[in-house]
Amino acid sequence: MTRQRIVAAFVAALEDEAADDISMAAVARRAKVAERTIYRHFKTRAELFAAAGEWIEDNVFSYIPFNSPDELPEIFRKLCKRFDRHPHLARAIATTRAGRRVRADFRRHLIEQHRKAMAPLVRHLPAKEARQAEALASYLNNVLAWNAMREDFGMTSNEIADAIEWALATLLKDVRQRDAAAARSGKAGKSPRKRSSAAKVPA
Repeated sequence: MTRQRIVAAFVAALEDEAADDISMAAVARRAKVAERTIYRHFKTRAELFAAAGEWIEDNVFSYIPFNSPDELPEIFRKLCKRFDRHPHLARAIATTRAGRRVRADFRRHLIEQHRKAMAPLVRHLPAKEARQAEALASYLNNVLAWNAMREDFGMTSNEIADAIEWALATLLKDVRQRDAAAARSGKAGKSPRKRSSAAKVPA
């Protein structure tokens, strides 16, 4: 229970919009424990950050598994609703130094999931274009996109979800057309990762 209280206190500190780097002393005050008690449960700050990331993933935002990039618009729409329920925490996860560290493991897992989901769509593309497509899909399905459009443009979550759906649909349509064109060009079957020539991607 003490461990859970410490993690909850850290998350509460993270949810403070002014938080950027959270001290163990501040967490101890919120948890109503001695600072040395934190280090009995978490030997390093990294261990506490990892535990907080797992707690947030399990109890707040949750990972939604997917196998196809076509599932991403609906997944992002669901995530927007969760971000709306915890806007300060979502903002902290997106923009603060502590938040970025908390979501580091989650992001690595999610990026790999995007790579696997995009793989069937980019089989014939040069490595550069495949990497660009994977990166764009991953970035669009991201709390950073939600936060930027919310803060910079004053968009509601429904508006953000609509914009992301449009962007993803446009991206996936173009990727499929490019991959089909590459397959028809006679380069199908060659390893796209080893080709030196890459079609230019429009700016």
